[in-house]
Amino acid sequence: MRNALTIDLESISHRYMTEIRHLSETGRRAVETEENRKLLDGGNVFLSTKSILRMLREHGHTITFFIVGEVHDWYPELIQEIKELGHEVAYHSHTHVPIDGISSLVKDLQESERFIAGFKPVGFRAPRASMTVECLRELARHGFVYDSSSYGSLCEHTKMAGIIEIPISTYRLRPRQGSTFPNPFSARLLGNLEIPFGSGYSVSLFSLVSPSIVSYFIKKCNQRGVPSILCLHPWQLCRRRIRSLSNAVLSRLWMLPYDLSCLRAFKHLLKNHEFCTISELIENMGIS
Repeated sequence: MRNALTIDLESISHRYMTEIRHLSETGRRAVETEENRKLLDGGNVFLSTKSILRMLREHGHTITFFIVGEVHDWYPELIQEIKELGHEVAYHSHTHVPIDGISSLVKDLQESERFIAGFKPVGFRAPRASMTVECLRELARHGFVYDSSSYGSLCEHTKMAGIIEIPISTYRLRPRQGSTFPNPFSARLLGNLEIPFGSGYSVSLFSLVSPSIVSYFIKKCNQRGVPSILCLHPWQLCRRRIRSLSNAVLSRLWMLPYDLSCLRAFKHLLKNHEFCTISELIENMGIS
């Protein structure tokens, strides 16, 4: 069974944009302008993406890249290379600031106008995988086909406001009737005995124990006849050490797993599973 592997193509600077309210004054200055964000990244997102593309090519996989619009502005030739290699180019906001309503989504779409016009992405994932039905309607008006900003099982995919919702995979320890939207990575998710193994956060944690744990959950889902959707980030796979910019102790502790390399787990996944793009998965499963 083929599963979908996705990369949220963002720089380390964009990771901090989701936590900007917790940053120190120095940290906020480091990411407050596009020039500063690019300087903080230091070319790392370009080099790490090239490395990821090389590993994918070696194993013969095509996957979905959810692109932060600003990365396209920095390296348009990199995004073109992703497309020419057969990978799916999808959209992941413009600067990775959490979307708090339609106005912020529209602002992102306008700022990424050149990227969207050039690549015509049909897939969207919100920062922090947080989305509302109202924003789904706005995505549909802009020609998007699917969204992947929630957690759950693909067997419960749903269509709302003209958009197909393709969840990042969880493994349920007990059955649950029907799908829930939105269903973010939260304490409620864990309280429902759903293991969000498709999350990059979980992949990093599991990698502390063994690179094969995520593979185990994929196989368990596939045995149920359900493909898995995984999400990773370049800075999890091709790391450089960077000081924490957060001023809040709890925020720093919460983000610690993201500082762990999951490269071994990534290589294990490429070697032991078949992956495709989300659009291919939608077509193959006849989802509409």
